[in-house]
Amino acid sequence: MSGTVTFPPWAYVLLGALLLAQALWIYQDAAKRGERKLLWGLLGLMNVPSSLIVYLLVTRSLMQGKRCPSCGARIGGRDRFCRQCGAAQEPSR
Repeated sequence: MSGTVTFPPWAYVLLGALLLAQALWIYQDAAKRGERKLLWGLLGLMNVPSSLIVYLLVTRSLMQGKRCPSCGARIGGRDRFCRQCGAAQEPSR
Protein backbone atom coordinates (compact mmCIF):
# COMPACT_ATOMS: atom_id res chain seq x y z
CA MET A 1 0.00 0.00 0.00
CA SER A 2 1.57 3.19 -1.17
CA GLY A 3 -1.10 5.50 0.24
CA THR A 4 -2.25 6.91 -3.12
CA VAL A 5 -5.91 7.58 -3.67
CA THR A 6 -7.49 6.80 -7.02
CA PHE A 7 -10.76 8.31 -8.11
CA PRO A 8 -13.27 6.60 -10.38
CA PRO A 9 -13.62 8.07 -13.89
CA TRP A 10 -17.14 9.41 -13.17
CA ALA A 11 -15.67 11.66 -10.45
CA TYR A 12 -13.45 13.39 -13.00
CA VAL A 13 -16.39 13.81 -15.38
CA LEU A 14 -18.50 15.29 -12.57
CA LEU A 15 -15.73 17.68 -11.53
CA GLY A 16 -15.22 18.79 -15.13
CA ALA A 17 -18.95 19.39 -15.58
CA LEU A 18 -19.11 21.44 -12.36
CA LEU A 19 -16.11 23.55 -13.38
CA LEU A 20 -17.51 24.18 -16.85
CA ALA A 21 -20.98 25.06 -15.56
CA GLN A 22 -19.50 27.42 -12.96
CA ALA A 23 -17.24 29.12 -15.52
CA LEU A 24 -20.09 29.61 -17.99
CA TRP A 25 -22.40 31.08 -15.35
CA ILE A 26 -19.70 33.45 -14.08
CA TYR A 27 -18.84 34.49 -17.66
CA GLN A 28 -22.49 35.25 -18.51
CA ASP A 29 -23.12 37.11 -15.27
CA ALA A 30 -19.93 39.16 -15.65
CA ALA A 31 -20.92 40.07 -19.22
CA LYS A 32 -24.36 41.17 -18.02
CA ARG A 33 -22.84 43.33 -15.26
CA GLY A 34 -20.17 44.96 -17.43
CA GLU A 35 -17.29 43.21 -15.66
CA ARG A 36 -14.24 41.61 -17.27
CA LYS A 37 -16.05 38.52 -18.49
CA LEU A 38 -13.07 36.60 -19.91
CA LEU A 39 -10.97 37.06 -16.78
CA TRP A 40 -13.82 36.02 -14.49
CA GLY A 41 -14.75 33.10 -16.73
CA LEU A 42 -11.19 31.77 -16.64
CA LEU A 43 -11.16 32.13 -12.86
CA GLY A 44 -14.31 29.99 -12.79
CA LEU A 45 -12.40 27.13 -14.40
CA MET A 46 -9.91 26.90 -11.55
CA ASN A 47 -11.86 25.36 -8.67
CA VAL A 48 -15.31 24.76 -7.25
CA PRO A 49 -16.84 26.62 -5.34
CA SER A 50 -14.23 29.09 -4.11
CA SER A 51 -14.02 30.86 -7.50
CA LEU A 52 -17.76 31.44 -7.39
CA ILE A 53 -17.55 32.73 -3.82
CA VAL A 54 -14.75 35.15 -4.72
CA TYR A 55 -16.66 36.37 -7.78
CA LEU A 56 -19.83 36.99 -5.80
CA LEU A 57 -18.00 38.78 -3.00
CA VAL A 58 -16.05 41.05 -5.32
CA THR A 59 -18.83 41.94 -7.74
CA ARG A 60 -21.69 42.17 -5.25
CA SER A 61 -20.17 43.87 -2.24
CA LEU A 62 -16.52 44.91 -2.44
CA MET A 63 -16.58 46.54 -5.86
CA GLN A 64 -19.96 48.22 -5.66
CA GLY A 65 -19.64 51.73 -6.90
CA LYS A 66 -21.23 54.14 -9.27
CA ARG A 67 -23.10 52.63 -12.22
CA CYS A 68 -23.76 54.13 -15.63
CA PRO A 69 -27.43 55.12 -15.90
CA SER A 70 -27.43 54.17 -19.61
CA CYS A 71 -25.91 50.69 -19.65
CA GLY A 72 -25.38 49.77 -15.98
CA ALA A 73 -21.63 49.23 -16.28
CA ARG A 74 -19.46 50.03 -13.26
CA ILE A 75 -17.63 53.34 -13.67
CA GLY A 76 -14.95 55.11 -11.69
CA GLY A 77 -15.74 58.07 -9.50
CA ARG A 78 -13.74 60.49 -11.64
CA ASP A 79 -14.76 59.17 -15.06
CA ARG A 80 -16.58 61.70 -17.22
CA PHE A 81 -17.76 59.11 -19.74
CA CYS A 82 -18.78 55.46 -19.48
CA ARG A 83 -16.13 53.11 -20.87
CA GLN A 84 -18.78 50.71 -22.15
CA CYS A 85 -21.33 52.92 -23.91
CA GLY A 86 -19.69 56.39 -23.95
CA ALA A 87 -22.54 58.14 -22.14
CA ALA A 88 -21.63 61.34 -20.33
CA GLN A 89 -21.62 61.02 -16.54
CA GLU A 90 -22.54 63.50 -13.86
CA PRO A 91 -19.50 64.67 -11.87
CA SER A 92 -19.06 63.20 -8.38
CA ARG A 93 -19.78 65.48 -5.49
